[in-house]
Amino acid sequence: MPGIAIALFFILGLVLSLVGYFWGLVQAFGEETIWGVLYLLVPLASLVFYIKNWSNEKIRKTFLIQCAGLLMFVLAGITTSVFYGKNFVKISGSGSNVEQGYNEQSPSSFPSGFNTSPSPNQELSPALEPSPTSAASVNNPNSARVAAQNSDFKQLMKLGYIYYDRGDYQTALINFNRALHIRPGEAYAVKAVYNTKSAIVQSSVK
Repeated sequence: MPGIAIALFFILGLVLSLVGYFWGLVQAFGEETIWGVLYLLVPLASLVFYIKNWSNEKIRKTFLIQCAGLLMFVLAGITTSVFYGKNFVKISGSGSNVEQGYNEQSPSSFPSGFNTSPSPNQELSPALEPSPTSAASVNNPNSARVAAQNSDFKQLMKLGYIYYDRGDYQTALINFNRALHIRPGEAYAVKAVYNTKSAIVQSSVK
């Protein structure tokens, strides 16, 4: 509905402006040929013509018709900016919220192509998951210490992923080695160390 109203404002404004302009042009030529030429070719000459002949009711009506057409254009512009401006703000806001939600739900991890080994049969690096023994360790007397180690292991692995994504393979390797020291033989940590060393070798060759 607002789109129809805006289109009507533009069309009506265009019609009134054209009618007023050509009617004024005819009146200017009817007054004097020189006024017609000035009205047609010289900017603002038409305004001087209307001021000079303001006492003439017909010429005054022509000027008012052009003013009405200009007013229609202004109203159409205001309506467009108000209506579509609000919609643009809403769309931009919703887009930023979706992007923010996506970032919050998508923590940094190894890319699908993290495996840098040339062997095509080598498995891709798996996502970081808790060790199967972590649940059983809750019942042990040293559960607090085990839980702290699990937390440190996860944090170090995440840091390693982050630095690997940034291309800082040396810092990534330090974090992965620390994680491997906490859980010796952990498959994910071993895999991460191997892949990072391979990335370092490849980057040094380049």
